[in-house]
Amino acid sequence: MKKLSALAASAIVIVLAATHVRSAGPTVITVSLQRIATQSNFGKRANQQLETLRQERGRDLLAKQKELDDVVRQLAKGSLPQAERERLSQDESRRRTEFQQLTAQAQTDFNAMQARLNTEIRSQLAPILADIAKRAGVDVVLNSDMIAWAAPGTDMTDEVVQRMNAAPQ
Repeated sequence: MKKLSALAASAIVIVLAATHVRSAGPTVITVSLQRIATQSNFGKRANQQLETLRQERGRDLLAKQKELDDVVRQLAKGSLPQAERERLSQDESRRRTEFQQLTAQAQTDFNAMQARLNTEIRSQLAPILADIAKRAGVDVVLNSDMIAWAAPGTDMTDEVVQRMNAAPQ
């Protein structure tokens, strides 16, 4: 009976020691994907590309909107002959459709570029995160932008940004 008690006590000590060893470091690490996107060289370039596309499409849409507004102003004039009014009405309808199509295409182009850039940054990010997680002995890396609180020392964003910036582009 004494041997059984000693064996049980030893097992409990071993389990507690193993638990204590495992909890010596963080069990989860976090990174801020938002900070990575804004502070890494790749993220800065990607954001600039998206902004450039947004501005280009915005200029195109503004020009189309101006054309449509001009036709609407002409239609608002009350003293137009019926044939001219019908022509302008058809022109307005055509321009409105073109504007809507251009708006939809601009959104599609922006979303496609954003998806492509997200895929590229994830392909750069994955091996860095895997290496850091392996080195830290953790199984999970969480996005700190989406969690309410994490213990100090679990955020590895600075290291990720440094490693991404050091990687050849």
